[in-house]
Formats: sequence, C-alpha cells, structure tokens
Amino acid sequence: MKDSTTLELTEGQQLGLDQLHRIVQASQGSVAATHVAATADGYVEARVSVGCANLPRTQGGLRLRSVEAVTLRIPPNFPFTAPSVQTRHTRFAGAPHVNWGRHLCLYRSTATEWDPADGMYGFITRLLDWFEAAAAGQLDRPGEPLHPPNALTDHTAGLLVIRRDAPVARPDGPWLGAAVLHQVNDIRCDVVGWLAAEDSWPDSLEELRESAALPAGARAFLAPVVVTTKHLTFEYPLTARELVESLARDHITPRLLLGLTGFVAGRNRTLLCPDADASTGDDEDTPAAPVHLLLGTPSRGIAGDGPRRTHLVAWHLPDFADQVGRLAVRTAFSGHAYLAELGDDVVRFGTNWLDRQSTRWMRVYEARPEVTVRRDHATPAAWLRGKRVLVLGAGALGAPVADMCARAGAAHLTLADHGLVHPGILARQPYADADIGFPKARVLADRLNRIDPHITCVEAFVGNVTTRLSALDLHAFDLIWDCTANRIVRAHLERARRADTAPWPHLATLMIGHHATRGIAALSPRGATGGGTHVLRRTALAAHADATHAFDDLIDDFFPTEPRTDLFQPEPGCSDSTFTGSAADVTALAGQLATGILHALAEPADQHTMAALIVRMPAGPTSTQPAGPRWLTWPNDTLTTDEATGYDVRITPAALAEMRAEARRGARLRGPRVETGGTLLGAVDDATGVIFIDEATGPPPDSLLTEAYFQHGLDGVSGHLAARRKATGNISRFLGMWHTHPHTAAQPSATDRAAMTSLTLPLDDAPTRALVLIAGGPALVWHKWLATGDGPDLYAHLAARTATAALPPSALPAHLGPVTWWPGGYTTRPHGPVPFPRKGFRS
Repeated sequence: MKDSTTLELTEGQQLGLDQLHRIVQASQGSVAATHVAATADGYVEARVSVGCANLPRTQGGLRLRSVEAVTLRIPPNFPFTAPSVQTRHTRFAGAPHVNWGRHLCLYRSTATEWDPADGMYGFITRLLDWFEAAAAGQLDRPGEPLHPPNALTDHTAGLLVIRRDAPVARPDGPWLGAAVLHQVNDIRCDVVGWLAAEDSWPDSLEELRESAALPAGARAFLAPVVVTTKHLTFEYPLTARELVESLARDHITPRLLLGLTGFVAGRNRTLLCPDADASTGDDEDTPAAPVHLLLGTPSRGIAGDGPRRTHLVAWHLPDFADQVGRLAVRTAFSGHAYLAELGDDVVRFGTNWLDRQSTRWMRVYEARPEVTVRRDHATPAAWLRGKRVLVLGAGALGAPVADMCARAGAAHLTLADHGLVHPGILARQPYADADIGFPKARVLADRLNRIDPHITCVEAFVGNVTTRLSALDLHAFDLIWDCTANRIVRAHLERARRADTAPWPHLATLMIGHHATRGIAALSPRGATGGGTHVLRRTALAAHADATHAFDDLIDDFFPTEPRTDLFQPEPGCSDSTFTGSAADVTALAGQLATGILHALAEPADQHTMAALIVRMPAGPTSTQPAGPRWLTWPNDTLTTDEATGYDVRITPAALAEMRAEARRGARLRGPRVETGGTLLGAVDDATGVIFIDEATGPPPDSLLTEAYFQHGLDGVSGHLAARRKATGNISRFLGMWHTHPHTAAQPSATDRAAMTSLTLPLDDAPTRALVLIAGGPALVWHKWLATGDGPDLYAHLAARTATAALPPSALPAHLGPVTWWPGGYTTRPHGPVPFPRKGFRS
C-alpha cells in the first residue's frame, strides 16, 4: 500500500487508511490496496482488489473475475460519514444494488446500518459480503424486499405523492391510461386515481373531482401513464432517447408515447378550459397543465415471493407536451385506434424533441397501501385506523389525544369543547398566540385536518357537552375519549349511558393529578356495566383496600378523604382551578394513558373488562414512589333495576358471591327453605341514577331466620359499618339489607311490604333511604344459582326509612303463628317459637 504521509489528510481519513492498512496485512493476500490519492472534492481514493476466485457461484450470479478491482472513496469526516465504493467498469450495470452502472450499494440505510465504531473493518466486511452475494445470485435475497430501480431525481422537476394502488400491466401488453393528479401546490401533485385507456373518462373538471373525491375548487388534471409488462432496468437512463429505446423492448414505441401524451394534454386543455376551440386547438390563451409522464414497471415486492407490484417513476415533461396536444387535438380516443391517426407533423415534432431532451425525474413519495407499511402498523395505535372517534375536551389531555388519533389514521374525528384559547394555556397546550380568543375545538380541528386530509376528517363541535350531548349521534362512534377531567361531564355521561338501551361505544376517561406526576385512564368497553364514574369509584375502593399501601399517593392525589385545599388557580378571579405541569408532563402522561387504553381495546373482545390504568411519571434517582404502570380490572356487575325509581342497581361479583356463600351455608345447615340475609354496603348516586352495592355481609348473631320471615339483628353492625366507612375513605357505607326467598319468586311478601314502610335501623349516620334486595327464584333457578353461580332472580327497592332515636320492640308477625327459627352467625341449632320480642331490621 502506497505511503500516505505526503497527502493532506483529515484525521478521519488517516484513521480510515490506517484501518485499511491493517486489514490488508491481516487478509493474507485476499485484499490489496494501492494508488492512494486525494481528489478535488476532498475525498481520498484507494484502489482495492478483492480476491473472488473461491466464492461459491450459481448460474444466476454475476460473472466475477478472480480478482475484482474497485475504487474506495473515504470522505473527509470519516468515520461519521460512510465511505463509498465504485467499480472501474460497467460489467455490473443493471444488477440489483448497482447504481449508475458503477456504484455498489452496500447499505440500504446508512443511518441505521452504518456504525462509526466499526469503521473500515465493518465497511470492508460489507464489501466482501456484497461480492459473495453477487456470485451466488443473492443480491436480492429470497424473503427480502426488492431494491426498486433508481432514477436520478431533479429537485426542480417537482414532487409526486402516490396515494392510490397502481395499475398492473396485462400479460399481453402494457397498461395505458392516465393518472388523476391533485395539484396541492406549485411543486407537489398527488396521484388520487387512475383511468385506463378503455375506461369512460370524465368530461368536465367537476366530474374529475367527484371521481377522485376531491373538494370543490381543487386543481386537478391528468397525466399519461405507461405500465410495462416486465422489469426494464435497475436504473433509468438520463436521456429521453435512451428511455424510449428501453421502452421499445416492451413494444412501447415513440408513436404510442406521443399519441398518449398528446391525447392527455389535449384532454387537460378541455378540462381546464372547456370554452377552448376543441376543433382546432388554436386557442393560445388556454392554460397548460404541467405534464408528467408516469412510468411503471413490475419491480417491487419480496425476492422469490410471487408476482411483483408496480414501481412508479415520474418524468417531468416541459411545454412540448402541450404543443403535442395542440397538434393532436382532433385525435379520437377509441381504444388504441387513436395511435394510428397521429399526423406526420406530430410524429416529426415529437421525434425531434426526444432526440435532444434529457430526462428529468421527479421526486416520488409513496403513500399507496400496496407498497408502504405504516410506521405504526404494529402498535396499539393501529386500532384507531379507520375508526370514528369522539374526543371530549381539547385541552391539555384532549389535544394530544386528538393529535394521536389523527396521526393514527382515524377516519373521522369529532372534537367537542366550549372553551376559548387564552394566554395562560400556551405553556402546555398546542395553541399559538394568534389563536387567542378563538374556540379551541375549531383551532385544533383546522390544524389536525392538515395532517392527512386523504384519510382523516376532523370536525369541531363547539358547545357544552352536558347540554348538547344529544346533538351528537354517539352510537356512530367507535370510541369516546373523555378528557375533560370534569365531574359534571362524567356524571352526565354515566347517566346518559345508563339510560340508553343500545350499547355505547368504548369509553375512556382520562385524568391527571394535581402536579401532573400521575394519571388514570378508566376504560369502559362496549357492553361494560359502568362508565367513567363507576370505574373511577372502583379504582378508589381498590386503592383504599390495598394492604401494601402501594396506592397511597394515588388516594392523596385523586381520592382524598377530605377535599383538597391546595388548589392551583393560574389567573385568580377569572379561571377554574387546574393543575401544575409542563407540556412535557401532560404529553407524556397522555401518550402513556392513550397507549394503554388502545392496548386493552386491541385484545380479543371476550377479554374486555372494566379497567383502570395508573401511570406515574419518572421521578429522580432517589425517589421511593412506586414505578411503572399498573392495571386494575373488574368483571361486569350483576344488574337489576328498582322499578319504582328506575335506578340501576349494580351488584359487584364479590357482593353477590358473599350472598351465594351465605345462602349455600344456610341451605346446608338450616334447611333449603330457610331465609337468610344480611347488610348491604355501597352508595346511592342520584345524579347518575345508579345504586352501587359494593359488599354484602351475612346475618348478625341476633338475627332471626325462618322459612317465612327474616329479621336482621343488630349485634356488631354499627362497629362493622364504621370500620368499613373508614377503610374505604367513606366511599362505601350502609346501603340497606338483603334477604332470600328460596324456591319462591324474588318479590316482596305482604310481610316484606309492611316492613318496608317502617324500615328502621338505629345508626346515627344511616341514610333516610335503604335498599331492600331480595334474591330468589323458582326451584330450577334457585338450585342453579347455588350450584353454578348463575344469577338468581332479583328484586330491588329503595325504601324510605323512618329515622328514630329509639326503636319499639318488634316480634314475629302474629299471623305467622309459631315457627321454628334459627339465629344468625354460626349457630346451627334451631329454636322453637320465638319466646320474646326482638329488635332488628325486619323483613
């Protein structure tokens, strides 16, 4: 290797040459390097020889010489820029991963594959691998994506975005027709449709827009398209004549190209200026549409995996196409017959132009589904694609969530918010100074509509959600995000959801803590028994019940026993209390909460449960707070209705299981027809019309149980209820009582109805109403519940209570006569007729 000490090298180039020298010494003659020299563009070149005599070869591989010589080019800022390599011949031209006849493509993406730490060692290894794959005919290895052909793009030629799957050539000949282009701006056009030669083409610009689903006023025109039957070359030529000669190998003649180009140019003149003289084409004032010739070849797909898809390039044609259109304006378009009718002047003009014109290839960006894979296709956000989504609230949580939905490809997005942009929110919400005073929903919708108008339509709904919810067709949505963090909105949604006979969409309720260090996402899947209010109540109960105290920070932030007094009001006197937190905080929490919800929705439908996701922001290295997300899940409640009030009665599985366990124990120890019962704990929510039954207990020891009557005792009840109130943060408290009607209808007897009118219980904080719940059913239903857990028949009634300081003695109803009775608790010995009056909760 020639001494490089006389060259003016950068530090990186010297490093590269030193590494190359060590590679040559260690290669035992298989790699050699000579003729090191600097170039005028600042590179250092070295001629490298690679021994290929012993490489395994196949019939489809490149014909390699025993020693192949290449030129290695080391950039000035090596190793932070990868070197390049080219051959000194064009024998490999046309092969995959050979650009412009000489340049060997060793990396599909240097940004991800080139490692500066590997330096020249990694680069030479790649070069040796390339020659080995070339000899074996595996430059495009089976199962790998084919490298599409190269076209040297001219940035002044414009930009083309392909949005519709491309046509495919027929087996017996090329596909001829036109692309429908939407001119987005001066340099960019989008392909939004295709017209085959044999199709009926639109006669007006309005028809063209309608066929491509373009808005009124959109500038649209046509471009000629040729799709060949076979792959032409790995790189497209630089002159028009070379390109036409390549196409001729697939029976695409200059006459055909000129005829198609001229016809499309003439049709564009008709579309853009319908009053032009179509008989002569002499209207010089007719505006000319930019003409691009799209060329497609079957060059995309997976190596060794079936038919190839069409690869598209776009050749920008100057004003000559309009002149061809004027000359060929009288040509009739009937199948391919028009090609034979081209006049000599058209052919002469076009042929002369082809001989002197270079090819100017436009930049082409692919957005067609058949050849592009969305970057989020394997993520939870993929669930949103094509869905209809409603976002309530366009603030710190709603705005980023809506942005995520739009970028994920939701088909339709509705933003509901009645607030205006004001200066204070700019610190963490995605609005600008120019938006101040405008409705948040409209500003955000306008911005999100610009993300991908071809996929997502965003509309604003400006108004108070609680008063205008009925104006929205909620059943048309797939998902509702409640990002308002507003108790009134949550209660309104819970009530509306309960009263609706049809299943609601999935509902996700998002909340952020007072310092944006924690977040909760409550999920109510379609078919769940409860909405956001219900799930958050469940979350609070679970947090209080956790014996490890892992949720104490959550309780303090979201479910404090006493109302918080450290409220944050950023603009005193003119703003609602809110939370402190930066844009980074709320965006990070919104992303984690939304991703968790989408994860849950992507699971099989039979796994959907009511759930809450708890997320905590990362803290400093010395923090002791629990880390990471945490899911809490609950199965659906058992539902019944209080016919008198219309309220939903929601019984947790744990409460119903306790009732069943007591009924099974009673049937085993006291007899199958002896009634039993106990206390219910929960709450009545009049705003939502829901009665929550959280827990059920068995009968106290001083209860009286018979086959016709149940009287609830009082021993230990007050203490138990006080303990549960404290343990649940006063969320769950005395609600009422339950009892059974074994083998009979779950309906109140005359004794029950009489007892409801004078229902009493000596509890200082007992509510003025109490729920009476009866579990019963005919023999088959009753036995099935005890045996398998299938729900019994239920009756519920929220009865008014008589609050008294002292209770008069109460005995068994006289009309029952003497009966055998059992006490509550765990005593199993029956007793004779009741010998003395008893106090208690009568039913």
